[in-house]
Amino acid sequence: MNWLEGIVLGLLQGITEILPVSSDGHLALLLHFWRISPSVRLNLTAALHLGTALAILIFMLPRIFTLMRNLADTQSPVRNHARRLILLIIIGTLPALGAGLLLEPWVESLFVQKIVTSILFLINGTLLFTTRFARNRNRPIELPLGILIGLIQSTAILPAISRSGTTISLALLLGVNTATAFEFSFLLALPVTLGAAIWELLKLDFSLLSPGPVISGIMVAGITGYLMLMILRRVIISRNFWWFGIYCWALGLLSLLLLR
Repeated sequence: MNWLEGIVLGLLQGITEILPVSSDGHLALLLHFWRISPSVRLNLTAALHLGTALAILIFMLPRIFTLMRNLADTQSPVRNHARRLILLIIIGTLPALGAGLLLEPWVESLFVQKIVTSILFLINGTLLFTTRFARNRNRPIELPLGILIGLIQSTAILPAISRSGTTISLALLLGVNTATAFEFSFLLALPVTLGAAIWELLKLDFSLLSPGPVISGIMVAGITGYLMLMILRRVIISRNFWWFGIYCWALGLLSLLLLR
C-alpha cells in the first residue's frame, strides 16, 4: 500500500465511520476492488479505526468533562442524572462487548463475502430510511431503552451495519429528541470503538503493513472523522438523517450489480 492509498482509505474511514453508512462495509468493498488480500484488509481496517475512535474521544471531551463535574456536584438531581447516564453507558456497552468477543471469528469470515456486505447495506439503509417517520416525544433514555440501544449497537459488528446508524435510528424511532439521540449514541460508541481499536492494534501483524501510509491514513481518518461529527450533528438536528438510507440502498444495489 502506498501513501496515496493510505490517505484515500483514511478519508473514507473518517467519513463512513461517523456518518451512518458503515466504514467496515465501504472498506471491505474498496479493498476487494483493489484486490488487497484478506489478511492485509483486516489489519488495515483495525488500524484506521484508531483514527476515528480518537476523533470521537476529542469531540466528546467537553461532554465527558461536564459529566465528571456533575458527579461531584452537591445537588442531588444533577449528581444522580450523571450517575444514571454513566450506568446506562456501561450497561449499553456490554452487548457489543459480548458480541465482539464471541462472534469475532465468524464476523471476520463475512468480510470476504462480498454479497453479504451488499445485502447488509440494503438492510442498514432500510433502518435509516424509517427515521423519516420518527416523531419527537422528548422521551428520556431510561434503563430499558438504554439496554435496547446497547443491544442494537452490537449488530454493528457486522459489515455494512453502522454503529451510529443503528443507535441513533432506534432512539429517534422510539421518540428520543435529536440532540439526545446524537449525544447518547456517541457516548455509547466511545468505549466500544476505542477499546476495539486498541485491542485489534495489539493483535496486528505489522509486517503486512507499511508504517508511513498507515500512519497517514490514521491521521486523515481522525481529522476527517472530527469534521464529520460536526456535520452529522447538524444533519440529525435538522431531521434529515433518513437521506443516508437512500445512499445505502444505492450502494448496496450497485455493489450487487458489480459483484456479479
